[in-house]
Amino acid sequence: MRHEVKAWSPLWLEFSGMPQFLAEKGRNPGTWSIFKKIVELDCALNPVPGIVQISLVDLAERCGLTPVLARKLAKVLQKLGILACFLPETDEEEAFFKIKTPLSTPRSPDEVRALHPELFASEGHYFRYAHSEDEEEKDDSDDMLLKEVVDLYLNTIGMKMNTFVLDELRLIRQRFPIEMIRQTFRRAAKNEIHSLAWIMRELIRQKRKLDEKKGEETDCLPEV
Repeated sequence: MRHEVKAWSPLWLEFSGMPQFLAEKGRNPGTWSIFKKIVELDCALNPVPGIVQISLVDLAERCGLTPVLARKLAKVLQKLGILACFLPETDEEEAFFKIKTPLSTPRSPDEVRALHPELFASEGHYFRYAHSEDEEEKDDSDDMLLKEVVDLYLNTIGMKMNTFVLDELRLIRQRFPIEMIRQTFRRAAKNEIHSLAWIMRELIRQKRKLDEKKGEETDCLPEV
């Protein structure tokens, strides 16, 4: 039996006008390629829209682009409010990406359905990214853990705060255990390190180490 790994993404996005919109806004057809590859990775990893972790080198290679261009186009998607992301200082380090929902598209799901009833006629059709998921619907003002992460950032890194920094902190809050976040910020403060990039590198290293330890413990469990 032949087996082949396949990538998939929601078909409605291709009929929503997003390919043309992103090519125009990014002034490069690679903008759609970057967006679609992140969508494919998200669909493969997360039952509902979540965080994608990949280096710009790997992302660029999978899109047929250079890392420099991949970084530039990711920033375009960020500025358009389509993507929340953390871009590390070097292209070899892992970047974090998340499609922001509800995703605004040139054509709405209803318009796509009307134009292509042969594909999207079912009323139960799930238009991924078109609607907010539970985690996204939570008001930041009610998210006490996010408030704590923001305070840790302000007290440790600096007072610079904007939409992009808040998105980065939200990714950290969603991706890593809160106690790990607290300890990492405390270490940074103790050593007078004022770099969010350093914080992220340490969190990734610790999370990978924790996951490896859990994997080893699982392997050691006796068979039932």
